[in-house]
Amino acid sequence: MRLIATLIAGIALGAAQTAHANDWEKFFRPIGKWPTAIAFNGEPEMMSTSGNSDADIEQMWRRGYAPIGFTSFETGNNKTDDAVRLAKKLHARYLVVSANLKSSTMTSIPLTLPNTTTSYTNGTANVYGSGGSASGTYSGTTTTYGTQTTYIPIRINRFSKTAIYFQELPKSGIGILMRELSAPEMQRLETRHAIAIRFVRDGSPAYTADIFPGDIITKINGQPADPDALKTALTGPQPIALRIDRNGQQRDISVNVPPEWQPK
Repeated sequence: MRLIATLIAGIALGAAQTAHANDWEKFFRPIGKWPTAIAFNGEPEMMSTSGNSDADIEQMWRRGYAPIGFTSFETGNNKTDDAVRLAKKLHARYLVVSANLKSSTMTSIPLTLPNTTTSYTNGTANVYGSGGSASGTYSGTTTTYGTQTTYIPIRINRFSKTAIYFQELPKSGIGILMRELSAPEMQRLETRHAIAIRFVRDGSPAYTADIFPGDIITKINGQPADPDALKTALTGPQPIALRIDRNGQQRDISVNVPPEWQPK
């Protein structure tokens, strides 16, 4: 009985777990495009999440690694082997993974098996009549065929799984990860031609010049700031003159981009 219960529980859980051979790949979504990203051909390294995906991306960006995609889904197990296999397929150097228990419920599975009941009867009979008396013994067997249902308790767990995949970026530009301006920021600056800084790479020209996450570049060499203007400035005379909006205060910062950081 215990073996049958184990097999049934495994089948029930397996149906929820194996809807796709590799759910990490099925639910994969790319993040942006990094034409200069360096494909990694070795075994990717798996890292545990901090619990905050934004903080994970910042930590990896500071080290020089950009997110190329992510996976997010729910399933009945906490295994992560397929996430590593997908990372290798993507030529990712690192993946940051989490598999957190989201819910745990108890239920039961009915197990119906054949049930046969056999009963035995025996005794002694005495008969009396005008001609005398007689005695004897008797016996009989009765068999009843049916079924019996037993309810087997099982626990069903649901795990929330996520993974972010990273490739290395060569040294290039000033070392910032941009984000879109919010509507309130555009209204405050009275322009949409500005570059909001999400993260800064350690050791980069922006890092050396004390540019911080949250800063907004409003001018590049006196011109309205946008990615194309920054790209042009990278290959021009150095240093680059930036006007920075930091918490509503305007600052002028010079950024020197050495040859090894200039676009190739």
